[in-house]
Amino acid sequence: MALLLSRYFVHLLWLLAFVHASPLAGNSEAHEVGVTLAKFHASSTAVMSECQMLDPSPSLTQFVDSLTFPPLINLSSSSGISDESVLTIGAYKIIQKLHRDLPPTPMYAFGTSQKTASVPGPTLLGTQDVEAHLRWENHIRDETHMFVVDDSLHWARPPDGGVPIVVHLHGAEVASASDGHPDAWFTFNATDTGTTFSTLEHRYSNEQPPTALWYHDHAIGITRLNVAAGLSGVYIISSPDEQKILPIGLPLVIQDKQFYENGEINFPMVGVLPDYHLNWCAEYFGDTMLVNGKIWPFLKVLPRAYRFRLLNACNARFLILSLDNPQMHFLQIGTDGGLLHEPWNLTSLTMAPAERVDVIIDFSKLSNGASVILNNSGPTPFPSGDISQMPAKTYAVLKFIVDEDNGITDGVLHEFETANVNVSSLLIDQKPISEEDAVVSRMLGVVEWDDSNHMPMTFTLDNRTWQDDVTQYPMEGTTEIWELMNLRINAHPIHIHLVQFRVLNQQTFSNRSFELGTCSVNIAYGENGSCYTEPPRDPYIYQRGWKDTVITWPNVVTRVLIRFTQRNGLPFKFDPSEGPGYAWHCHIVDHEDNVMMRPFVVTANESLRALSRNMVSKCKDV
Repeated sequence: MALLLSRYFVHLLWLLAFVHASPLAGNSEAHEVGVTLAKFHASSTAVMSECQMLDPSPSLTQFVDSLTFPPLINLSSSSGISDESVLTIGAYKIIQKLHRDLPPTPMYAFGTSQKTASVPGPTLLGTQDVEAHLRWENHIRDETHMFVVDDSLHWARPPDGGVPIVVHLHGAEVASASDGHPDAWFTFNATDTGTTFSTLEHRYSNEQPPTALWYHDHAIGITRLNVAAGLSGVYIISSPDEQKILPIGLPLVIQDKQFYENGEINFPMVGVLPDYHLNWCAEYFGDTMLVNGKIWPFLKVLPRAYRFRLLNACNARFLILSLDNPQMHFLQIGTDGGLLHEPWNLTSLTMAPAERVDVIIDFSKLSNGASVILNNSGPTPFPSGDISQMPAKTYAVLKFIVDEDNGITDGVLHEFETANVNVSSLLIDQKPISEEDAVVSRMLGVVEWDDSNHMPMTFTLDNRTWQDDVTQYPMEGTTEIWELMNLRINAHPIHIHLVQFRVLNQQTFSNRSFELGTCSVNIAYGENGSCYTEPPRDPYIYQRGWKDTVITWPNVVTRVLIRFTQRNGLPFKFDPSEGPGYAWHCHIVDHEDNVMMRPFVVTANESLRALSRNMVSKCKDV
C-alpha cells in the first residue's frame, strides 16, 4: 500500500545519509550516528481532517460539579504493602458520572476492585527507596473494545478476542520486565498474552528522587483507545525529607473528550485516510475538558497556598495553562523528574501530553467568595493550529472558589515561605550530568509521512518503526546526546523510558534547504553549507530540570543529554540489559499507535555499543 501511495502522492521525496566522525568535545571516543530520513509532501499549514470533526458534545453547564480526587493508596504504610506482599490493582469496565447533566459514561478504569475502580485510577503513593510490589490484572470482559480498533495498524490482535492491556509506569527507573513493554500485553485473566509477556507482577524500586509519575496503558497499537477509555492514574514518590518542607499536594489530571447525548465517549470511527487506515485518526481532540474525571469542575479552596501536581493526560492536546486573575501566577517547583533547584514564577504553563508540572498557587490575597479560572489556550494541532477555531468551552478547565469555611485542607502549605526557599537540600545526592561525558551523539529524525493533501499516513522515528530491528544499544553507565530533529510543522512530545534526562539546547534549521540537500546539519551554524539558522540556544524555561518527556518543536533540533544510570549517577540496582528492553516514542498516543515508537536495549556489551554508535540508517521502501 505504501508503495502504491508513493507512486500517486509523492510530491517530494528526499534522502540523506551521513556519518560524522568528529569527536565530541572532551571525548575522543565519541561519534555521531548516521541517519537516513525520508518524507512525503511537505506542508506549511495545519490541516484538520474530517475524522477530527466529530458531532459536538451536548451543551453542558460549566462549574456545577465539585472536583473530586481519586482514592489515595499509601504503598509503604502498614495498611498498604510490604516487601513481601503484593497490592493487586485491576482494570475493570465501569460507568462513572462525569457531569450533573450527562448520563453516566461507560469507561475502563483501574482500582482494587470493581466497586472502587475510578477514572483516573487510585493515586499511588510510594516512599523513596522503599520498593513497591504491584500485581496488575485485567478484568475487562468485553469481547471487543468499546472503541473501534483499526486492524490495519500493527496491534496486539489477541487470538481469542478481548481488550489487551499492559501498564507502564511513566518516568520510572525500572527493570524492563516491569516497564510495561508494549508487546507484554494480556487480556482478561491473561487468556492471551503478547510476545514479551512474562508476569502480572511488577516491582517498582522507587529509588529515584521524589516526583510525580503516572501509570497508563501501553498495549501495542491501542494505547490511544485505552487511555481515552480511562486507563491511567497518578503515582507519587515522596520522602520524609520532602514532607518536612512540602505537603504531598493535590493531583490535577487534565483530559479532553467528546460525548454523545447518552453519555458515551465519542471517539473517531472513520480514519483520516480510510483507504489506508480505515479507523485511525491522527489526533483525538475533544470539545470538553475534564479534571480528575469531572467535566469543568470547581474546587473550593482556603485563602492559602496549595501544592498541585498537574498532569496532561490528553491523547494529543497540548495545554497552555494560565489563571484569569492577572495578579496571580504559578510558582513552579518541579518537572517530570522532580524538584527544581529553585522555583520559577510563571504566568503560563506549557504542557505536552504526558508532561507533569509541580506548582504552588497562592490564594491568600483573594477575598472570601472570589473565584479564579484555570484556562487553556493551547492551539490544536500544536503549535500551528488556529486558536480561533477551538471550541469556545475548551478555553476553561477548572474554577477555584475561595471559601474560608469549606475550602479543601489537603495540599495546603502551612508556611508558604518554605515553598520559596531553595530546595537544593533535597538534591544533594544528585550527580550533575555533563555534555563532556557523552560518548556518542545520535541524530534521530522525527518524521510524519503525508499524502498530497497533507493528510498523515504514518509516522516514524529515525525513519524506522516499532517492528524494525533495534538500532540503539546504549551502554549502562554511559552518557549520550540524542539530537531529535523535527521535520514537520507540528510539535511532538518524545518520551524515553527508563531514564530522566536534561534538555541540552535547541537549534532551528532550514527544513526547505535540508530536504533539497543543499545544506548539512553536520556543519556548524555560521559556516558555509550549514542548515542551521541560529546558534544553539538554551531550552525554554519549562523544559529545564530533569525530564522524561520533551517537546520537539517543528524545524528544530532538540538535543537531550541522557545518562543511563540512576539519577544519582550510580548503577541501576537491577540489570537493565535483561528482559525485552525499552521504548522511546511520541506521546501523542495516536501517533505512537501508528508506529511512531522505537525500541532500545541497554547493554553491557561493548561490541553492541560500537555497532549502535557507528550504524548508518538504511533507506526504507516507500
